Amino acid sequence: MDLGPLPEQLKQAVAFHGHLCPGLLIGYRAAQAASQALDLNKSEDEELVTIAENNSCSVDAFQQMLSTTFGKGNLIWRDYGKQAFTVIDRNQDRAVRVSFIGDRLKHAGPDGKVDREAFAKDLLNAPQEELFKVEEVDVEPPAEAVIEKSITCARCGEPTQASRTVELGGKLYCRPCAQEMGA
Repeated sequence: MDLGPLPEQLKQAVAFHGHLCPGLLIGYRAAQAASQALDLNKSEDEELVTIAENNSCSVDAFQQMLSTTFGKGNLIWRDYGKQAFTVIDRNQDRAVRVSFIGDRLKHAGPDGKVDREAFAKDLLNAPQEELFKVEEVDVEPPAEAVIEKSITCARCGEPTQASRTVELGGKLYCRPCAQEMGA
């Protein structure tokens, strides 16, 4: 896909994700919209939180651009199947929800297949208001990540976060083992 010279921030998102695609461009533009609305920089720790309503390529842009990641506990996935993202800034006590409306752009050819390159060009160049609905929302931020003690599963022997164990017959098990045992 040749879209010409790319902005540096998009190049970094592509390097993180592994390739350039419409999904990554949706995330790139959505992360830009959230950053602009809240005047954000990358999250150093957990001051920013992203709640992603999908698990598509778009989420990688938020991980790279805002440094909201699963590893830091400030990326939350909700399996709603929507290209929508809520970004919470704990320092400002503010949040915005950015939802993709750009599917209104028409890119289907005569055969009904999407012209991915034309779609990508529009995603990169269309005005933000044609791509996203951006609204300030009132969202309670999730609790910050807690480092927990590990408990050894009585069945498989693997260390498991204490809060994720299941007690059966006076013993503690990881969730997969507990499920296999009928819990």
